[in-house]
Amino acid sequence: MKMTSAYLGEIEVNESKIITFPSGIPGFSESKQFVLLEFPDNQIFHILQSVDNVKLAFIITDPYYLYQEYTFELEASTLELLKIKDRNDVAIYTIVTVNKPFAASTMNLKAPIVIHVKENLAKQVVLQKEDYSSRAPISLSLHEKEEK
Repeated sequence: MKMTSAYLGEIEVNESKIITFPSGIPGFSESKQFVLLEFPDNQIFHILQSVDNVKLAFIITDPYYLYQEYTFELEASTLELLKIKDRNDVAIYTIVTVNKPFAASTMNLKAPIVIHVKENLAKQVVLQKEDYSSRAPISLSLHEKEEK
């Protein structure tokens, strides 16, 4: 199907790639269907684009790229809602707040997005742990990280 992305313009999307957020995303509960899009020539950041609202798109990233020790447990209700039985079927992303300069950008470790990749079901989970910030710094530039 054809759709318009806030960042990539008109694109073709395979309908089997649509991810459903049964409860929506907090603050955007009216949008329940999204697609995960890749930025050209960028393997670290992705676009979580609403299928229904071209203006609703989030820049997301794998938090483990910068925070290898990031851990949390999912509540039983979330496991049930997303039909998760095997942790290998789960992808974790965090929403990035892009700032200028880019090095001042942050990611929301307090509310990760959990995606059951086989079922295409997702939820943004608000963690009760005080360990993580909603404005965790992206402390290494991409260039520095790739050199390590």
